[in-house]
Amino acid sequence: MSVALIFNQKPTEEWQRNLQELLPDTKVEVYPNISNPDDVEFIATWKPHKNYVAEFPNLKVVQSVGAGIDHLLHTKIPDSIKVTRIVDPALKQEMFEHVLACVMTSMKNLLTYYKDQVRKEWKPTTYQNIKETTITILGLGEIGKLVAEQFVALGFQVKGWSNSPKNINGVESFAGKEGLSAAISNTNFIVNILPLTDDTEGILNKDFFKECSAHTVLVNVGRGAHLVEKDLLIAIEEKQIKEAYLDVFVEEPLPENHPFWTNKNIYVTPHIASVTNATTALKQVADNYNRMKNNETLLNEVSLERGY
Repeated sequence: MSVALIFNQKPTEEWQRNLQELLPDTKVEVYPNISNPDDVEFIATWKPHKNYVAEFPNLKVVQSVGAGIDHLLHTKIPDSIKVTRIVDPALKQEMFEHVLACVMTSMKNLLTYYKDQVRKEWKPTTYQNIKETTITILGLGEIGKLVAEQFVALGFQVKGWSNSPKNINGVESFAGKEGLSAAISNTNFIVNILPLTDDTEGILNKDFFKECSAHTVLVNVGRGAHLVEKDLLIAIEEKQIKEAYLDVFVEEPLPENHPFWTNKNIYVTPHIASVTNATTALKQVADNYNRMKNNETLLNEVSLERGY
């Protein structure tokens, strides 16, 4: 048996070296330099090429080395193959810290003051405080739940929306299509942390923005494909929402000629809201490989039907 690493946009040397140390009796190879594809029963991957599954006839497990699995699903994965993902407590905390930074920056008008500084203008403005600020979290899974709980602990008014009802202390929870409008109306911030599925792709669209308030700020740390980009530009131009903090995009890196770069009400970060910790992730990968060998339940197995 052997493990194949199939990475796109991630360095492989550290992963191969450290995973080999954790699995000293197992061959760990980096695609496309696989000595015998028939030996590969376990793949650890990030953004693999299309039809990658078909190259390994004895494959049993596809392990995403990130929190999401949408990057795997351009290829049909047979039901006989199990799919898992990384769940990292540090990743969840990093996501919260990034979202908090976006929220506080907007609440306290810090970027407005920076622009005033460039023009050498002294223009105090009113600002929001925590107790009068409402935040809606879209997606109450592992990460969204922690983000919601952390905002509750700080004193924010928190609403949450997900596919099915959730019971989270201090969070006003909404679910399903019928609950979305109530979740996103009369709120100061909308934070998208949804998984990318057929149902959530393009959810941040013109109909969505029509339900928002002119003072609403969008923070998208989910996936780029959640957002219909042209609809956001129109929503900002027509003052359906106030501004947007975007960390994920349909095309990454964001093209130089993309209108987001120059829009004064859109703030871009290069997909850094939370970054997979290689040390933590490698331990989970090695653990799942050993669980596979021993016919044990895998960590963080996901449903391909649901997409999470």
